[in-house]
Amino acid sequence: MMKNLQRVLLSMVLLLLLLNSPCFGQQSFGDIKTVKISVIENEHIHNMARKTVRAVYEKIGIEVIFCELPARRALEWANAGKTDGDLARIDGTEKKFTNLIKILTPVTTFKGVVFTKKIKKGIQSWNDLKGLSVGIIAGIRYSDIGTKGLDRIQAKDMTHLMTLLFLDRLEVAIADLDSGQIEIKKNFPESKIHTIGRPLDSAPLFHFIHKKNKGLVPRFESALRDMLKSGQIDLIRKKVLQEVLF
Repeated sequence: MMKNLQRVLLSMVLLLLLLNSPCFGQQSFGDIKTVKISVIENEHIHNMARKTVRAVYEKIGIEVIFCELPARRALEWANAGKTDGDLARIDGTEKKFTNLIKILTPVTTFKGVVFTKKIKKGIQSWNDLKGLSVGIIAGIRYSDIGTKGLDRIQAKDMTHLMTLLFLDRLEVAIADLDSGQIEIKKNFPESKIHTIGRPLDSAPLFHFIHKKNKGLVPRFESALRDMLKSGQIDLIRKKVLQEVLF
């Protein structure tokens, strides 16, 4: 009897801990007051996009809690409904993660470029990476797709990626231009890591909302368009970039 009671009490404590976790699912019925959004940990372009997404949600009267996770897990949690959506991903993400609804207006853009210390070869396309040891961040879909079949190492985040490049474990690394430059400035200022060639990919990034909260989609879309039209989004982006680069 005592053992059964202990098990029940332990189960209740664990449930309460889960429900009180800031990154555990949706917490209420009816009108949504708070959402939990998956974010790629230690990814500078996501750090910049947070400001935009937070401002849009605030405009429609919703508080945001950002849940930092490894890139692949962030999407998996959003798709499973453990969070209420994913901050910013490439077009087509909804085809693989079918529980997610794409906001049609982009929240930011990315430019995928090649970083290196020593390689001088002109890189014009993904094919030019053949024969080189390539680093990407695990779970970043554009670089995962572009480097399929190549000799590649998957880093856990931006700092890990640039560390591998700095230690000559890689010949080239693929990353967003702004994110890579921020990382170099913050953690590798004397490393001689630089970009080469032309961008391999450039595209908008979209916010995704889990289908359980599909009622938020038109509200978010409308607010984002209004803020873009008024110039508020551009001001947010410029301010964030100035803060981190200058």
